[in-house]
Amino acid sequence: MWNPLEPWPWQVCCGCKRVMKRFKKMERPIAGKRIVLSLILSAMGWSLKAQVDTLSLVEDASSPLVGQLVIDGDTIPWTVLDEILFVPAPTLNDFQARRQYYMLMKKVKRVYPYVREAALRMDSINIKLEGIEGRRKRKKYVKEYQDFLEERFEPELRRLTRSEGQILSKLIYRETGTSVYEIIKTYRNGFSARFWSLTAWWYDINLKKPYDPVEDAEDKLIENILVRKFIAGELVPAREEERRLYQGK
Repeated sequence: MWNPLEPWPWQVCCGCKRVMKRFKKMERPIAGKRIVLSLILSAMGWSLKAQVDTLSLVEDASSPLVGQLVIDGDTIPWTVLDEILFVPAPTLNDFQARRQYYMLMKKVKRVYPYVREAALRMDSINIKLEGIEGRRKRKKYVKEYQDFLEERFEPELRRLTRSEGQILSKLIYRETGTSVYEIIKTYRNGFSARFWSLTAWWYDINLKKPYDPVEDAEDKLIENILVRKFIAGELVPAREEERRLYQGK
């Protein structure tokens, strides 16, 4: 029977030394590849076995959130951290853009507390009005509440600049989903709404303008500023869902 380690019979008979040399050249790299592959598989198996044998998780009884990882005899403590929201500042390419952004930030920080107060008080007004029957009584309550708000906030609001007044109007839309014009029209009457809209227009303030952080460039920056200040705790959101999202309250 032919031994596979010996040359092929036809190679010996024919004396084809050239073919024999070529066959031997082909044999070496194949054998070498097999050896390398065997070593790699052996090493992988050893490595996986080492990981299984040396990695273990030890729960710390003092806290359900803290544990230890034991790796090759070394103990590494671990804990579960709270989720952190990170909102980067917008890319500002020149000094003028950065200056305008920080000026806008200053205006938003000044205006938003009034917006939050207005949104919260509107919620309380709506709840109160649900329990008042009769158009005249409802109108009387709104008038009394308006007088209170004017006495409380008018001196401070009069000191707002035109641009701050426009930001105030847009942020009220953000918090209530309704323009200032529609709010005046709902709680007072159409004549008052038209009067105040015309007065605001004279000072270049549009009470009907919505808040659109998707399409409007300035509103995008305002939204970025608000969210960053909410996360930092420098401003308190008016809406409960935003307080839970950004501040965990």
